[in-house]
Amino acid sequence: MEVFLARQPIFDIHKKVIAYEILYRSGMKNTYDISINGDLATASVVIDALINFGMGQLTSGKKAFINFTRKLLLENLPTLFEAECLTIEILETLDVDDLLIEKCKEFKAKGYTIALDDFVGDERFDALIPYVDIIKVDFLVLKTAGRKYVAEKYLPLGVELLAEKVETKEDLDEAIALGYHYFQGYFFEKPIMCKTKSLDVTTYRYMEILNETMSKEPDFNKMSNIIKNDFSLTYKLLRLINSPAFFTVGQITSVNHAVSLLGINEIRKWATLIMLRDISVDKPDELVKVSLVRAIFAERLAEVFGIKERETEAFLLGLFSLIDTVMEKPLFDIIEPLPLNEDLKGAILGENNIFHEILKLLKYYESGDWNRVIGVIEHNKIEPSLVNAMYLSSVNEATKMFAEM
Repeated sequence: MEVFLARQPIFDIHKKVIAYEILYRSGMKNTYDISINGDLATASVVIDALINFGMGQLTSGKKAFINFTRKLLLENLPTLFEAECLTIEILETLDVDDLLIEKCKEFKAKGYTIALDDFVGDERFDALIPYVDIIKVDFLVLKTAGRKYVAEKYLPLGVELLAEKVETKEDLDEAIALGYHYFQGYFFEKPIMCKTKSLDVTTYRYMEILNETMSKEPDFNKMSNIIKNDFSLTYKLLRLINSPAFFTVGQITSVNHAVSLLGINEIRKWATLIMLRDISVDKPDELVKVSLVRAIFAERLAEVFGIKERETEAFLLGLFSLIDTVMEKPLFDIIEPLPLNEDLKGAILGENNIFHEILKLLKYYESGDWNRVIGVIEHNKIEPSLVNAMYLSSVNEATKMFAEM
């Protein structure tokens, strides 16, 4: 499923981008849908920013300004973000009482930046000012007298001012003259639409399983419970494990039985394989087949590259080598959060190590770039006939496995 957000840059006095406001969008129409419940809109922004987009992609490493409803503030939703990544925006429509004041005090103590949004000078918010870092002044609502009043009252208190909805050079010049620190609005840039694909609940469960298999002491009971709590996972596991591609001795009828017989390495492969199949549902089957051939080929190459003990990681290397094409996201934003060893992540992202040598051979062989294939083979002192046999058998096995998926 496609998900949408918009982001609008916030500039300093030197016209450099210092942050982005992240805005809810329900579709490609670049406007806020007023029929959407505020709590739902904020929760959607938080989930999509953290999980579906990734903060690195969304803000380019700069701070995010996000509006929070009273309910979600009191439920501590901002703490899902690192304090240095977030400015908590408080709307002027919120009721100011002891509960809200205490909550803002807590956020401030934890290092979060707090901003009053759409501020037009309402004195109800004076009780919050000791915990407020930035006041965003609505330049469409307040004209010169109001803009000056806010500056004269709050700048001496050490609060920084942000002029929002700046639409003309005259607005900008006036804001600068009054001592405003930051600027946002159509004069600089309209909100830009951002689109990506969401991951469903089942995909997160695959990630839970993968994370458990990568721990030093994997918990088989925990993995079994994750699988058993999702009928779809249970069905796919039992169907796949009873296929010739995975198991040939007897029938497996329970999750615990399957998990105990498969072992950690095969569970890891199974989880990532079906996860890839699920997130590729609207992609050509050939993309998944190529990923699977690469995974099996890489697993077999691990031995001739001298890392047989890490063959399951080589399988993941091949399987994830096209993940950016599948998910239509930057590779770093997909790979970085995964529970993989750093050298494996590095290889996928282009770092030169033994896994990257395997990855290069996969790609060169696949494209028929024989001069480069020979170069990698000779550099790593590998017998060419072995590589050819491994590739052909990998294609055959991948074809069988794909038919069973």
